[in-house]
Parts: sequence; structure tokens; C-alpha cells
Amino acid sequence: CEGVIMKYQLHDCEIDAIVLENNRIIFSFPGGFYVTDENGQELAPLRNKLVFVIDKETNESLESYVSVRRIKRGRRGWKEISFKQFCSLFKKGNMVIHDEYDSKLTNWKMFQLNAGTNWSNIELFITDILDIEFLE
Repeated sequence: CEGVIMKYQLHDCEIDAIVLENNRIIFSFPGGFYVTDENGQELAPLRNKLVFVIDKETNESLESYVSVRRIKRGRRGWKEISFKQFCSLFKKGNMVIHDEYDSKLTNWKMFQLNAGTNWSNIELFITDILDIEFLE
């Protein structure tokens, strides 16, 4: 698929894990998500993993390229949480991607997630994205 522009759709898709591995942030979709080729044709089967390859400095922690915040109690502003705290929320169930945004000026992305918790609104930011991979 060199040079091929593929598009993907994550809206309303469930994720059951996000894993940090070397220079990759891997989203796991138990029900899969849609990917289309440059002609808009849907690729089959559905993809189950979305990988963000990070332009990472050798000695830096991959966690420094991810930030997470959630709505505070009483919905009064946002509270930063650690990636470890974020991952522990998956114990209460899958999260649903409500929306995603790309920065036109930088290589970062923001996801709005709904978790199965009392404070379900979560925003996840990923910076320095070098490439995106789709795995079955």
C-alpha cells in the first residue's frame, strides 16, 4: 500500500485497550473499524488494530507523547490523569470513540472518548505522529 491514501472511520467504535510498545501506540477494537482505499472501497475484513507510529526520541518515554484528561466531578473543568490511570478505566468496560480531531499544523490527534464510569468524558491527545498503520 505504498503511496496509497486510506481513510478510516472510528466514530462510535469501541476500544478495549490502548498499548504503548516501542515507538507505537496501539488501539485495539474488538468489533473492528472501517478502512477504505483511495477509491472509497471498503477493505475487508474490518481492521482490529490502529497503530500510531511516533517520531520518538530514543531515550524518551512514549508516555510523554500521550496526554489524557477527563471531566472533573460536577463537570467543572478538566483534570489531567496519567496514562496508567486511563488504562485502569478499561477494567470498567470498553470505551467508545465519540469523535476525533486532527491538527492541520502539527502531527497530533485528539480523541473524545466515553468511558463506562461516572466521569465518562475523556480527551486523549497524541503528539508527533509519524505514520498510521491498520492491522487485522
